[in-house]
Amino acid sequence: MRRRDNQTIWIGVGAAFLVMLGIIAFRRKSNPKIKVDLSKFDSPDMPGSGRCMDKEFISMLYKLAKVTKLPIFDMINSGARSAYWNNKVGGVSNSSHKIPTCKAADIKAPTTAIRNTIVMAAKAVGFKRIGVGRTFVHLDNDDTKRQYVAWGYPSGTKPPINPFV
Repeated sequence: MRRRDNQTIWIGVGAAFLVMLGIIAFRRKSNPKIKVDLSKFDSPDMPGSGRCMDKEFISMLYKLAKVTKLPIFDMINSGARSAYWNNKVGGVSNSSHKIPTCKAADIKAPTTAIRNTIVMAAKAVGFKRIGVGRTFVHLDNDDTKRQYVAWGYPSGTKPPINPFV
């Protein structure tokens, strides 16, 4: 009888081990490590500044890229900005682009169709602040500012597309 008990124990241990391996494999597949070249977000006057980008923001951009099937990380116009660069490009003084906040990016949108696709998908993946220009889309996840808003450029104008109405 003792041999049969040992076999049962080892079968149970083996089964538990296989279940654990399956769980680990599933979690890795459903939550892959996101590898992003953060230099694409650098302020032009501060090499390496893209490393300040908010991790949750990068994760949301990753989801946006998956949903739109667009190379979002290759379409970055502006990410992190030094105070000098933000002033140079006409950014607002409390810009979410500014270091150390680093919770915003402007994404190239060369056509109306691409722009509208990005805007609607951005809302779907959880962005609550969307600026809509003619050739770019501003996205940020700065929760210190008003949420569920879209605006046009120049600032204060109505956006050409508003996903929140």
